[in-house]
Amino acid sequence: MSEQMHHPYAPSQPPGQPPNQPPNEAQYEGQNQAQPPYAPLAGPGHPYPYPAPGQVWNQAGQQPFGAPPRQRNGLAVTAIVMSAVALLASLGVVAFIAVGVAGGGSGVLTGQVAPAGGAVSSGVLVPALTTVIEDDGGSVEQVSCPDSSAVGQGLVTVCHGSVDGFDWTGIVVFEDSSGTFTLQEL
Repeated sequence: MSEQMHHPYAPSQPPGQPPNQPPNEAQYEGQNQAQPPYAPLAGPGHPYPYPAPGQVWNQAGQQPFGAPPRQRNGLAVTAIVMSAVALLASLGVVAFIAVGVAGGGSGVLTGQVAPAGGAVSSGVLVPALTTVIEDDGGSVEQVSCPDSSAVGQGLVTVCHGSVDGFDWTGIVVFEDSSGTFTLQEL
């Protein structure tokens, strides 16, 4: 006795029926079935048994539904957000520059004094500080420094006064023993 192999995806075929052939309707008479043993995969009048590409059919194979709508606004939202970020960043840079220009001086100034015996007197340091501040655009009303300040790498002197109508404090840091200094205005 020879057994026929049934394709696992083919509709159930009675024994002796050639594969891919519709079953004989006479075999099912009297079984009182409302539907044939296989259901059509496409709607009425459809030329082939599968939905057309991009269409979805309901279980009864009756009505096609279009493919789901595509989301197309994601790129536009991303572009708007990135534009807003770029605008805010450029406004921040402009504000930073405006505050720096409006603030007057650069904050750290450099100068040179002539020390005598490893120290500099107030009479030499005050005119040097006044020149450095005025060269930076400030208006010096009054500056006072200690009577004698040691000059050497990393040595510090603090001076006080009035510049541009405001109380002023300047920190003088000597860079070397020849009198080169930096002035940090507070």
